[in-house]
Amino acid sequence: MTISNTRPSLRHSMFVKLLFVGLLILILLIPLTMVENLVYERQGRHESVIQEVSELWGHSQTLIGPILTIPYRSFWKDSDGKTHSQLNKAQFLPAEFKVDGDIIPEIRSRGIFDVVVYRVNLSVTGTFPHPDLGRWKISPEHILWEEATFSMGISDTRGIRNALFLNWDKDKMEFLSGAGNNGFFQKGLHVRLPQLASAVNTPHTFSFDVSLNGNEQLEFVPVGKKTTVNLSASWPDPSFDGAFLPIHHDISDTGFHAKWQVSHLGRSYPQYWTTQNRPEIDFYSTEFGVKLLLLVDFYHKSERSVKYGILFILLTFTIFFLFEVLNPLRIHPLQYLMVGFALCLFYVLLLSISEHLGFSIAYLIACVSTIVLIMAYANKALHSIGRAGIMALALSGLYGYLYVLLHLQDYALLFGAVGLFLILASVMYITRNIDWYAVNLQSPESKL
Repeated sequence: MTISNTRPSLRHSMFVKLLFVGLLILILLIPLTMVENLVYERQGRHESVIQEVSELWGHSQTLIGPILTIPYRSFWKDSDGKTHSQLNKAQFLPAEFKVDGDIIPEIRSRGIFDVVVYRVNLSVTGTFPHPDLGRWKISPEHILWEEATFSMGISDTRGIRNALFLNWDKDKMEFLSGAGNNGFFQKGLHVRLPQLASAVNTPHTFSFDVSLNGNEQLEFVPVGKKTTVNLSASWPDPSFDGAFLPIHHDISDTGFHAKWQVSHLGRSYPQYWTTQNRPEIDFYSTEFGVKLLLLVDFYHKSERSVKYGILFILLTFTIFFLFEVLNPLRIHPLQYLMVGFALCLFYVLLLSISEHLGFSIAYLIACVSTIVLIMAYANKALHSIGRAGIMALALSGLYGYLYVLLHLQDYALLFGAVGLFLILASVMYITRNIDWYAVNLQSPESKL
């Protein structure tokens, strides 16, 4: 037998083939990026539909208040001894603030997109201590009791669906539009309380009922020295968020009930102040409530799956390359590219079918379609149904691994790291006896 000392041709060089494969992987980053942008575009379309429905039905609702505002005049003298006056405000928060609410959720559809909206019936009660302006040494004759107001902030007043009346002690008064002169929020309602001028120094009770339309989220600000909120809804997927979590909640397939109790000690702002010594007040930093989740998470899962696309292409190309190294066959770069495009098309199928059938069914359909397509093509490219079967089995394992990974939260990083380690270990084990310096990619005919 004669041993040839001729160097392998550039056409059969393994190094050149690796460069081609690496270049193809870089090229396939372009369609992967386009698919990822498509996911963002569809997600943005869904969010725009939510916005459109909210404009017609009502946005997320936040209740701030009530705030009791008492104007007064202060006087001071300049350097020339001339007396000047200034209008100021003393403001008070309630000692007790309680809300009982029943949320009635609905699903509204716009095309293929669903949006969760709600109607909530709220019963608001509480007490105010009688305003004491003497703590700031304000003379009684300077207090403008006739301009006292009770203000309630509602983030989207277009969602109000009933006539509102305030029960203040034994009086019943209709709310007026606008937030009054409280200086903290512009959207809301208010009532004038001139009767405070003749009221005795005892706590005042208040109550009112309001029916609101809203979208997804309902939140409250704990203005009371003691704030209590009870909410119930026939919705099985709530998300409790904000600065305070409920002290008790029950969630079942038929709905939920939650109760919050918040003390003024958990806030950074006081129960009363004046505009002359007003501290930094940020009501929105203390809001809490519930969000009605509509489990449309296939956009997030599709986005996460695309991020693993380059890994799938790399591992699939690795399997093809190992077939070339371990068997007398050659695979054309164009065949690599076709398989790569099929892997990219998987994510388009997944996204488009998810919008109609849900993520799990879409994943199964896209996965089976892609594996069957690549197996049928690999049967010809690899010249063996057995090798094509090995490729299909490997892809099935990869897609199964990805599906589990997408549904993990706390252990996603651990599961991903272990999986990649095992894949690398398998490739190293299979190629452990290969003399890479002696490998020469040749056609089957050249090895006969």
